[in-house]
Amino acid sequence: MMRGALLLPLLLVAAHALAAEHEALLPPTAVVRRVLLDLPLVRAGQDEIAQGEAQQRQLEAGPHEWALRLEGQRRQSREAASEPDKRSHDWAVGLERAWRLPGKAALDRQIGAEQRALAEAAAAERLHNGAGLLLESWFAWLRARERLALVEASLTSLEQETQAMIRRHALGDAAELERLQMEAALAQMQAEHQARRADLQTAQARLEQRFPGLPLPERQTLPPPPAPSGSFAAWEEALLTHAPALQLARLESRRSRLEAERADRERFADPSLGVRLAREKDGDDRLFGLTLTLPLGGAARQAEADQRRAAANLASAREAQALRETRAAAHAAWQAAHGAWQAWQASQNAAARLRRAAELQARAYALGEGSLAELLAARRLAFAAELDSRLAQLDAWETHYRLQLDRRALWNFSPTSAEQSPTP
Repeated sequence: MMRGALLLPLLLVAAHALAAEHEALLPPTAVVRRVLLDLPLVRAGQDEIAQGEAQQRQLEAGPHEWALRLEGQRRQSREAASEPDKRSHDWAVGLERAWRLPGKAALDRQIGAEQRALAEAAAAERLHNGAGLLLESWFAWLRARERLALVEASLTSLEQETQAMIRRHALGDAAELERLQMEAALAQMQAEHQARRADLQTAQARLEQRFPGLPLPERQTLPPPPAPSGSFAAWEEALLTHAPALQLARLESRRSRLEAERADRERFADPSLGVRLAREKDGDDRLFGLTLTLPLGGAARQAEADQRRAAANLASAREAQALRETRAAAHAAWQAAHGAWQAWQASQNAAARLRRAAELQARAYALGEGSLAELLAARRLAFAAELDSRLAQLDAWETHYRLQLDRRALWNFSPTSAEQSPTP
């Protein structure tokens, strides 16, 4: 009599859609690209690249510039003690410039190239972090939506069943205890519905505030997540090649080593060469000469070289630590992806078994061989198992997409170009 109505709130539909495309649960790629490139932190990356390019040009040009030297003086001389002083006006003009010693300019060019590469890597990390935040926020919204969808369907069914139970009780066909149990189950589901609706509103508000203009699609059947494929060695190699934090640490280490070498050469200061033209004794004497200035290095230059060497050692240690952390993250992500997929398989099996148990309990209740309390308890277990299965399914999808994102096979956009960069 109540068998169909009692089973309806379980929403345990065993059939899934056929395998979806790579971005089955994600927003359209073109929309993601537009939203990500519009993030303030990504736009800041473009300014960071412009700053790196300017620093590269500055280093290539060098620290020295032409200097114009002007001199003026009044000369007072006396040829004999009995004669009055003779006054004349003298002037001199010179042009001089310091020149980098051999090897310094080449090092400056290398440092400039590393500085620009470092800025580009930092901008890429900003974009990658934005994509990771979008993925996390998107799946938080998907989980909240699945919870609410399951609760809403159960609530609708329980409302119908409660009305039927009230009518049966009024006709004397149901006990007062059964009516109270059904009304209590409905009240619990109504409270659950309010909580899950608040969770969805919170997740949706957070998603919309972080990523304005991101469309939220209608709910659809969740496709089965793909099983992790490939070898761990290939995944680890991909992550070690494309991990933004590791790339930044490597570039910083290379730049620091070059700066240490440059500071060591700077212990020998650059000489200045110039030309000088002078006019003395009202033009009676005319002078033309060359000037050479050799600064003498002191303790400050040696201290600068020592400081740069220490900074290079520190950067090398950070690179080694970043490599170790990236390897650990690779292992964790790989294990998480496999574990999430296996957990979904197990939860799917558990949901199917508890669904069958709820069906048998409903049949027993319809035949008068079981109590309503036992049926409601079986339904609560089946409901929880179905919810766990759906959430595990979303977990498996998220870890799958996270692997693709970290290996630059998903949302691999250039932070400065309107075109999508090639996927490795």
